[in-house]
Amino acid sequence: MANWVLVAAAALAALPAAGTPARAPAYAASAAADARPLPPAQRLERRFLQISASNMRYQAEAAHIALARSNNPAVKDLANSLIARQQTAQPELLRLLHKRGMAMPLATNEHAKVLKQLARLNGAKFDRLYVDEVVIKSYQVDITNYERVALQAEDPVLKAWVERQLPMLRFHFDKAGKALPNAALKPQRAV
Repeated sequence: MANWVLVAAAALAALPAAGTPARAPAYAASAAADARPLPPAQRLERRFLQISASNMRYQAEAAHIALARSNNPAVKDLANSLIARQQTAQPELLRLLHKRGMAMPLATNEHAKVLKQLARLNGAKFDRLYVDEVVIKSYQVDITNYERVALQAEDPVLKAWVERQLPMLRFHFDKAGKALPNAALKPQRAV
């Protein structure tokens, strides 16, 4: 048995010499020194994907809260449709993120603050905050960003995904305005 262990150890020791030559590991510092800045279009695409993924996560979490806390059937219907959109769009969004070596971002501080407020409210106050902040405000920002990326992005796969998502975003935005007729429709700027 001892001979077998020695033979196995010798064989393992000989592998690097018999195989390909060992490369020096690429450390972060040396990789960073060799890195080139991304072109503006790629920076725009990466920033867009971060914002879109963060907003999608926020909207889905808020929609789950809305299903539990709202008594308004129109708000619950809106929340169900947002969850359905998230379930169909998120896998494609994750593929776009992973293609660029990116992960799903965490919630922003602003999103976390609104989610905490939603968790404390009920009834009409909940419905108003949910529709105004989560749906209308975030969808206005999303629509503006999606339209901008549809014009400026260079990646044809990303452009096609954006163009498929825009009609659904506009549909949900219009639906939110009908769920609570006096919802705050204010212009938003793109990020």
